[in-house]
Amino acid sequence: MAPVLVLTATLAAVQAGTGLIPAAAPSAGSPPALVLDLSTQYEFSDSSPAGPGGDVFDSRVSLPLFVPLSETWRIIGVLRGGFTDYETDPFGGEGLQTWNVGALMTLDGQLTREWSATLGLLGGASWEDGASFSDSLTGGGLVMASYRFSPTLKVGLGGLYLTRLNEDALVVPALGLDWQVTEQMDIKLSGLDLRAEYDVSEVWSLYLRGEFDPSGARLVPRANTEADSFDDQGFRAAGGLKWTPCPSFSLSMEGGVAFHEYTLRNDREEILAKDRVDPAPFVGVSARLSF
Repeated sequence: MAPVLVLTATLAAVQAGTGLIPAAAPSAGSPPALVLDLSTQYEFSDSSPAGPGGDVFDSRVSLPLFVPLSETWRIIGVLRGGFTDYETDPFGGEGLQTWNVGALMTLDGQLTREWSATLGLLGGASWEDGASFSDSLTGGGLVMASYRFSPTLKVGLGGLYLTRLNEDALVVPALGLDWQVTEQMDIKLSGLDLRAEYDVSEVWSLYLRGEFDPSGARLVPRANTEADSFDDQGFRAAGGLKWTPCPSFSLSMEGGVAFHEYTLRNDREEILAKDRVDPAPFVGVSARLSF
């Protein structure tokens, strides 16, 4: 349970600058050689004068990493890439497409029977199709301490530093909770994200989740505007159904509501436009494969 807590605890803050979604690492007992996470979401959103909008298609691929160094220390992390296609943009064009890549690597280990510690580095980039990749690079670091109150309850607290596009660096708390409430139900708090899952049977489970989903991208230079980047402070609330026919494969289907606040900035960190769009319904599907 330790790698799961540490890796997911940075979810919200890491996404803010890198577009990275750390997925849960395999357990320390018998980790598979390879884990692959795939997800796709389609959002029925409104247009906005301060950012991309309209219907939004978002696809992500994540590769969790787990490298045991000893009985008590390991390297855990994730590599991720994604693509987002917005139906509209605020510049009168025919939509906007963005790419993002990111990585999180942490050193995680037991200090005592109850206490564990994590040190991590992260980096990534998010850019409009055709924009400069190097100008979109961001990075940061993570420090976290976790305490196990019982075999079923572990809590973590720390801090994360993250640079951002055309904004001041972000310093936020990194929170974690891994709580096996009953044999059928568990609750995980990952940064500002919360997920509760209940096992209906050996292969079916229901879940509710709230996901703080900030994103954004470096923009292509345009003759009619100073806009250099946009930020999207997003939040998703969803419920879903997960099917796990075997330990090496799971498939999830969900639906919910997304909330967005767009901010358009120039390269001097000045706000050019800001807009909070109406809540938008979305549907999504995701899969996890272990080899």
